[in-house]
Amino acid sequence: MKKNPAPRKIIAFCSILFLAGIFFASCSKSDDATFMSAMESVDIFIKNGDAAEAMRLLKKSEKKAYSSFARLGIFRRYMKLGEEKRAENLLSEGLKKLPENPELTAVYAHFLLKQNRLTQAIELSKTLEGTKYGSIRSEAIMKKLLQDENLSDFSSSFYSRQISSAYYDSYVGTNDSRWLRNCALIYLLRGEYSMAAALQQEPVDSEDALFWAFVQYDSGNYDIAAQNLEKVSSSLLRSSASLLASDSYMMLGDEESAEKNRENYINSAKNSSSKLIPSILVNSALYSFRHEDYRKAYEYLIEAFVSDPDFIPALISYGKLSWKDSQPHQMSELEKALRKTSLRTSRMREFDERPKFTISDALYRMEETLERESRAGLRHDDDLIVERLSLYLKNNPDLNLTQKTSVIWNELEQNELGSNIYPPHLLQFAVQKFLSYGLIDEGRQLFMNYIDAKFDLNYRQKQAEGGTSEKVKLDVFGGEKSEKVPVIPESVARLAFGDRAADKSERMEVWEVEFAAYFSLLEKNISAAKRLYEYVLFETGGVKRANASGSVSSVSPLAASSSAANLAMIYSSTGERKKAMDLYSLAAGKTRSPQIKSKLLYRLAKIQADSGDFDGAKTSLAYSISLDRSNADARLLKREIEAK
Repeated sequence: MKKNPAPRKIIAFCSILFLAGIFFASCSKSDDATFMSAMESVDIFIKNGDAAEAMRLLKKSEKKAYSSFARLGIFRRYMKLGEEKRAENLLSEGLKKLPENPELTAVYAHFLLKQNRLTQAIELSKTLEGTKYGSIRSEAIMKKLLQDENLSDFSSSFYSRQISSAYYDSYVGTNDSRWLRNCALIYLLRGEYSMAAALQQEPVDSEDALFWAFVQYDSGNYDIAAQNLEKVSSSLLRSSASLLASDSYMMLGDEESAEKNRENYINSAKNSSSKLIPSILVNSALYSFRHEDYRKAYEYLIEAFVSDPDFIPALISYGKLSWKDSQPHQMSELEKALRKTSLRTSRMREFDERPKFTISDALYRMEETLERESRAGLRHDDDLIVERLSLYLKNNPDLNLTQKTSVIWNELEQNELGSNIYPPHLLQFAVQKFLSYGLIDEGRQLFMNYIDAKFDLNYRQKQAEGGTSEKVKLDVFGGEKSEKVPVIPESVARLAFGDRAADKSERMEVWEVEFAAYFSLLEKNISAAKRLYEYVLFETGGVKRANASGSVSSVSPLAASSSAANLAMIYSSTGERKKAMDLYSLAAGKTRSPQIKSKLLYRLAKIQADSGDFDGAKTSLAYSISLDRSNADARLLKREIEAK
């Protein structure tokens, strides 16, 4: 039987391949050894000053430089011999054969950089960005920037992505955190807070930790900011760290930790005889008052006044606390009994002996500040004016209606900024007070005149008051004709106020739009009121996208619950029951008053009942009555539904 020759052929072929592998490996090792031997010989020739023989051997060795490191070895020796042109050609040819090789690219970019060929260096080194050789590109970019830019226009390039990348590469190359901080600063200046925050590494020292704490705070990462601040150990930076930590913990809703850091700052400042920041003292005073440490609250506010007698938040806070302190003190039955004797508990003794916030002192301090501002020609703070006026009215409850309105008008006249133009919060306060006093027409006229003047909407009213007419151009069959027509009467202009305001709603503050909507309702301009309320509830406070589908799933946090209730009433009257029910539910969730919440739930139940949803109506009514047992309308509707 004839043997199959195939296995022998395969074995023979494999043997040949194996021997060839040994041969090529041997050749490779032999070539490497030969190349290294040649480089050693070149080094000897250079050392002995025999440049010609060194050059002859280098040219010959170029043909055997297969790897990037071999080419770099020849390049280094060409540079020693001053053969820059040959050295550059070697790198250029190497990159053609080994494109984007990081080592060849880095050496060539560095070569171009040293020759001040910056544009070429920047272009060549694009592939080095973000690598360990990125600092070469960074240096080229920086030199190019300083070479080309007029220093007065330096900021435009300073904000560029190219510069931030250069800083980052410098950090990668040096591991110096200062380069990373520079990179983060550019991102912050460009408003790219999340990009800046993402750069953070483990802080290397207190300065680094404080810097990254600020970055994380600005990026909204308050928990990370607080963690960074715990690593600030430098006594020189502890005050700044404590201030930022208090703000971070406040944003996290941890008032106790926030106050602890504020106290650390206050104690540190007192020990070093540094001037205290009054805003910190005010925040600690308010915290202490809420936690019934009245003595400390008083001392903190007085220290704030010592630091700055005209610090507006301190004056306003003192006024609010003085009103709270003037209210009757709630006593337990034991305290009431002990008050009839000569005995006192430690809590009673503390209350009796502690310093009090007095309304007279608060008003005096406010008036002193306002007088100093007047003498200096400074504009008064809107909130301070309102707080003083509010405190005065609350402290004088015996004033009759005429006296109250006179005080308000006097304040408006003293602070008038132009014809019918007043400080916004003062105007808002005045209109609210007139409405609460039942002076609807007075409040409406004050507000309408203010809005018309502020947004220059009252030109027709001025014409009407002057008894003039308006010239109108008409196009009659291609020809022009002018004709005088009567101006819009003041009564009609007032009716159209809501439409005028709706056209300017995007330029108005939320409270201004809400008042405009309310007065439009009073004038029975339902369409304008609806437009205005919808703008406030669905286009402010970042909720526009939430309601994009047409459903009412959320309302603006800036809007008052009464606005939601009024729009729900409009929806109900125009047959949009689903929207009305959704809004009544959302309005009830927004209000804190149990009585108002009860009324809103009653209105919701009424629509539910009219729609045949009696189970839903019963649930709403049960909740309504539990909030306010005196809600007669809810009780009556509940009996009517149960009787069916």
